[in-house]
Amino acid sequence: MVVAQNSVALVFGASGISGWAVTKNLLSYPTSTTFSRVIALTHRPRTVAETGLSQDPRLELYSGIDLRSNLQDVKQQIHSKIPNLDEVTHVYYLAYANATAYTENVMDIRNINVGMTSNAVHACDQLCGGMKFFLLQTGTNNYGVAVFRYMDKIEINPPLREDQPRIPSPWGDEIFYYPQVDLIKEAAKGKNWRWCEVRPDQIIGHVPAVTSMTYVEPLALYLSLYRYVKGPGAIVPFPGTQKNFVYTYTDSSQDIITRAEIYLSVVNPEAANGEAFNIADTATPGPWSAKWPILAEYFGLKGTGPGERGEKGEWGEIDKWWAEHQSEYKKMCEEFGLKERNIEGATWIFVKAGLTLLDRDREMSLDKIRKVGFKEELPVGQGHIRAFDRIAAEKIIPPTSAWGQNP
Repeated sequence: MVVAQNSVALVFGASGISGWAVTKNLLSYPTSTTFSRVIALTHRPRTVAETGLSQDPRLELYSGIDLRSNLQDVKQQIHSKIPNLDEVTHVYYLAYANATAYTENVMDIRNINVGMTSNAVHACDQLCGGMKFFLLQTGTNNYGVAVFRYMDKIEINPPLREDQPRIPSPWGDEIFYYPQVDLIKEAAKGKNWRWCEVRPDQIIGHVPAVTSMTYVEPLALYLSLYRYVKGPGAIVPFPGTQKNFVYTYTDSSQDIITRAEIYLSVVNPEAANGEAFNIADTATPGPWSAKWPILAEYFGLKGTGPGERGEKGEWGEIDKWWAEHQSEYKKMCEEFGLKERNIEGATWIFVKAGLTLLDRDREMSLDKIRKVGFKEELPVGQGHIRAFDRIAAEKIIPPTSAWGQNP
């Protein structure tokens, strides 16, 4: 299969955990010459150095694109900032607004995200005359796994497959992936460009910029400090519920997700067109009971089940413990020359979702994406390890080689 060269990518949401990884991988995958330009868009101002991306002459970074404004304003922002828009061939939509996340206003976040997607799709359709492919990243909430208000109404039958029907109204009304897909499908009618949707689970990875949309960095910070306070070989119980400790799901880490997205849009766009694809590190289910000992071992700890407190669902112990040991955290940062991080409340809530709320078996079938030729895998737990290595390289946690210095 011949891969086109000198393509031009436009990435919405380039400072997020997915957008950052797509931008990074576009510079080298599927080949180092596939893309002659990689245009990364962010809302808040960012420099290339702040993003942690390579100083590659093909990389262009533009800030101040506010997808929440009206279509005319979005078009004006994009047109005024980005030269030669007709060169854009591939668009990756990875933007997400979580300003109202985890509040009672779930329909607000739905409407905001649908409006943002609509602006991006129609702006690109009208401004990017050479567009060949538009990719949308959604997630496993297509199957209703995170519609917490109606968990008793929604039946989850893994392995989850792409042809399963949508969650009906009213229970599925808050799932904004459905209207996102519908508007893209409508916009693509009669056009020359193709599109597809990719569905990962809760994303494992790291992005240098501080974000509330990852549970991996807070977990790495917690385990590092736990090791620092308790010492090597200490037992660290799983900081979630017993139910969450044993439920089955398939890890989705940022590199596997984004390489699959590039593969579908560049290597096999004909087979991908108009389709949805699950993506995960491996089809092998990886419950926390399998991963927690692997993650703990990375820090020289012994990971065990949640114990009595976890069985009662007292997830808050992890953030309470973190708050109570801030003096030791500052000491650890000084000792190892680390960048201090302040974990906001919204981030701890996101951690809660991974440790207590998403507590039903939800592993995905990967049959469909395997049939179109994408076969890259990571073993259970290795996505976390790769993220921990990146976090250590950013001097946010001590490297594994440094632990011998700690008392």
